[in-house]
Amino acid sequence: MESITAKAIGLETHPVALLWADEVPATAVRFKPGRWGCVVNLFAVAATRGRAGAFDRQTFGCWGGGVGLGFGNQYEDFPGGLDCFCRFLSSGNEHSEQGRAIGDQMKVSGGGRTADDFLHGERYIKDPESTRRFVKALPMQDILAGFVVVNPLEQTDPEHEDVKSVTFFVDPDRLSALVILANYARPEAENVIVPWAAGCQVMGIYAYRELERYHPTLAGNCPSDVAAVLKLPSTLPRRRFDFAG
Repeated sequence: MESITAKAIGLETHPVALLWADEVPATAVRFKPGRWGCVVNLFAVAATRGRAGAFDRQTFGCWGGGVGLGFGNQYEDFPGGLDCFCRFLSSGNEHSEQGRAIGDQMKVSGGGRTADDFLHGERYIKDPESTRRFVKALPMQDILAGFVVVNPLEQTDPEHEDVKSVTFFVDPDRLSALVILANYARPEAENVIVPWAAGCQVMGIYAYRELERYHPTLAGNCPSDVAAVLKLPSTLPRRRFDFAG
């Protein structure tokens, strides 16, 4: 499938289609079962190298990635459960007896940076209660498909594949152009959103939610997902933002 929009803005990378599937391309890049990985990085590989990536319920990289791709509430499987996750994203687990025990075990297992974040918190949200409200507000889904595939758009056939979103990785000027185009022929003026969530959640479950609306919005994210931005320079240049719809 060819993108007229990509041509119009002179996109320097491949638009990336996210689709639900019951099988995956034989050459798709995948994480090993149970191993950590960043979902956004495989989007970037598809965008810059033209290689498909694929995920299932054992290979989604991290808990937030599993949530973002539509594999249910994976935060319940976070070490220590949802309570520990809510402390991890905010003020940390060092004042919880359960949290300290888990953090100490992480240190023993060699997870120094992860253990430090787990104990002292990533500090993205004010407190655990606010984190719990954030989790509750996420448009989580538990999809029926066995796999989520990210594929260069030109290698995708929308007539035979279940495409759920298309993501453009763009610089600030092209981001402005896409915002203008998103509002060009719409009946309202609020046609672009920037949800506060992980990049994979914006390109996944937030895009899924918009498909159910009469006038779907388009979503941008990378400015608010600094963790993903820090992981992408080896794949994408800095100052690239994702724009999905």
